[in-house]
Amino acid sequence: MEISKTIYSCKHTEYDAVYTPDIVFAHRDCGDLTLQIVSPIPSSLPPKEENFYNPIREKFIRWHKEQKEEERPVMQPEVRRFPLIVDCPGSGWSGADGHAHVPYMVYLAKKGFVAASISYRGTYRNNVIFPAAVQDLKEAVRYLRANAEMFHIDHNRVGLLGDSSGGNTAALAALTSDTDEEFNIGENLDKSSAVKACCCVYGPVDLINLVQDRVNEHKRLRPEEGIFPEGMPFEAMEIWQDTYKSDPEGCLKAASPYYYIDSDKKLPPFLFVQGDEDPIIPMAQGLRFCDRLRECGGRAEFLKIAGGEHGGGVWSEEMLDYVTSFFKTYIG
Repeated sequence: MEISKTIYSCKHTEYDAVYTPDIVFAHRDCGDLTLQIVSPIPSSLPPKEENFYNPIREKFIRWHKEQKEEERPVMQPEVRRFPLIVDCPGSGWSGADGHAHVPYMVYLAKKGFVAASISYRGTYRNNVIFPAAVQDLKEAVRYLRANAEMFHIDHNRVGLLGDSSGGNTAALAALTSDTDEEFNIGENLDKSSAVKACCCVYGPVDLINLVQDRVNEHKRLRPEEGIFPEGMPFEAMEIWQDTYKSDPEGCLKAASPYYYIDSDKKLPPFLFVQGDEDPIIPMAQGLRFCDRLRECGGRAEFLKIAGGEHGGGVWSEEMLDYVTSFFKTYIG
């Protein structure tokens, strides 16, 4: 007899997942902010009770009770802590509720992460401007650290994930410190919002050069980009409404993660994911961002999705496996 191949049981590589919706993590004038949590269920947890009478099971339980106490394994309470990934969905800075990415969070939870997808304030929905979304994301991280025991989180192993405007927000949150008062408001300020790794999915990271990158890569210009002051991207209005006009270059630089990369900082590893057929975000944005990280002593990976657009065709199982591998490497 010959064994052709040996593979591992899924009980060693995957978990079941439980979804806990709409957990309030912050209070704002415009209303409470919530997050969606999907958590792994370790195989050592006791199974759910049957809701019907099972005579075979009852017979087994009676037999089990008759055995000597020392022969029966003692069920220990689950004390394992899992690494945490906090997700910021894209919305064009108009605010997101966190529900759209729950399927991706389930995938990550099955791989052994507690995954949380947040809601945050939007420019037009809540009449706020930069850095509202960054403040909300950093408070979500602090809230989850403050409640790490409740959610079985290892507070030392935290990463960020975001796509499009959410990718911009995640990168800014990863590159800014706890001591910067502009980015840290709300509660649990005694907890850190620092993270060990960040995945930015087709996010604009250098707003100052964004329009020129679009021109260079023959992207279609977005609404009014031909009317705005030279080099002013449509994103300026999405982030600040009309307040960007008071200091256009200063505003663009303030909301560009690229300009927060510094060799004097401890830089978290980054994964940048980009589709080569994205009609909005040029490849040059992520490539230049990764080059800058490496020049300043950081680690950066760039994952190109052949045929990937802005959302469409990017979030494949293969892509999520790569994201999972990245986070397992850098946060455990």
